[in-house]
Amino acid sequence: MGLMGWFRNGETAVEQPTEGEERAQANVQTPLDGLSEILGAEATSEGVTMKEALSLPGVWAAINFLSAAMAGLPVEVYERTAKKGGDKRVLGGIADVVGQAVNDTTTSFVWRETLFAEVFGPGRGYSYLERNKQGRVINIFPMEYDRVTVRKTGGKLFYDYREGNGRTKTYPATDVIDIAFLLKANHVNHYNPVQTCAAAIRQGLNANRYALTVFGKNGVPPYILKGAFQGAKEMIRAASDLMKVTRRSAEEGKPILPVPGGMDLQRLGDDPEKMQLTPVQIFAVGQVARIYQLPPVFLQELSKGNYNNIEHQDLHLVKHTLRRWVKKFEQELTLKIFGRGSKRYIKLNLDGIMRGDLKTRIEALSKAVQNGILTPNEAREVDNREAKPGGDSLMIQGATVPIRLAGAAFNKNAPSPDGDPPPHDGATAPEDPET
Repeated sequence: MGLMGWFRNGETAVEQPTEGEERAQANVQTPLDGLSEILGAEATSEGVTMKEALSLPGVWAAINFLSAAMAGLPVEVYERTAKKGGDKRVLGGIADVVGQAVNDTTTSFVWRETLFAEVFGPGRGYSYLERNKQGRVINIFPMEYDRVTVRKTGGKLFYDYREGNGRTKTYPATDVIDIAFLLKANHVNHYNPVQTCAAAIRQGLNANRYALTVFGKNGVPPYILKGAFQGAKEMIRAASDLMKVTRRSAEEGKPILPVPGGMDLQRLGDDPEKMQLTPVQIFAVGQVARIYQLPPVFLQELSKGNYNNIEHQDLHLVKHTLRRWVKKFEQELTLKIFGRGSKRYIKLNLDGIMRGDLKTRIEALSKAVQNGILTPNEAREVDNREAKPGGDSLMIQGATVPIRLAGAAFNKNAPSPDGDPPPHDGATAPEDPET
């Protein structure tokens, strides 16, 4: 059985419910119990703490990438109007709070990055909304995950927050932004992605531990001991004794290694490919990518990435990963800040993350302007360029003139844009002096 088989064999995640939250245990049972002793590893039947999970590069990269991606999206406030597609953008006030600085000491980016780091880590992020006497939100303050207890009383949610001085404050659900990775049916508890998928994360941690055992300080490459053994226990004991002798020889710098008579010691080599370290590491990254629904290229796993499919993985990221969190964040902020039935709503702009390279973006904007989809000033606004006089009219291809002038430019019998009738039959149109 190879190393991949050892890590995959017999893994199960067992939930043990406790008060409030649940902790998943990674129980790995393998017939090669002696292998852990040979490699110097500890028992593998243990849970995964948040600190341990973050030490795995794949988990760290996933949480860091997703939280930064959500924090980097522009936040805008709109107000619905009777005109379809003509919603009015709101500037100042609450738009500055959610888009610029949520309070006097915290920017919107830092707040959202911290909030989503807790969503993708322990599984839930909280923030308190401070309102003025008129009920308008003037500040947003982060709430530490470990200090919050969610409870339901009379069908309504309440959040008990334990402050540093030991006092506990209770906030109604209308004043708390609550984003969960995945809520349970009671809407009080939630699933912790790290604890729920502890077995998969433990695989990666075990792979790193194995690599450190082999390639750490005074690391000794693995060997195969061949000889006549009477039983499995005797073989494991002999291999363990030989490993101790090998390590001692390496530490003392002895060039000669004694081998018992009738036995042969063969070195497997320290090639990561032969030891299956590379496949195990790639497999661990793939497991983390599945947990967070991320294309592996965003975890810097490029073994199957190329210029042709990476662009499609960008689209996959927006359509199947970010869109879910964007919609959840938008609706939570809209409900908690403005209330039900409000004409105002929060919107995260995904255009920035889908811009692509400069050449592709300019070509797309040019086609949009030339086909009457965007005005020149609207296209300039995409790249944060100032508006220009005369740039608010829709254009079409040809002479690239305003749509209202297109008929007059190409049809001499068409009415003029000023409403003058066309020339009567038999009337001679004035000749073009240029012809």
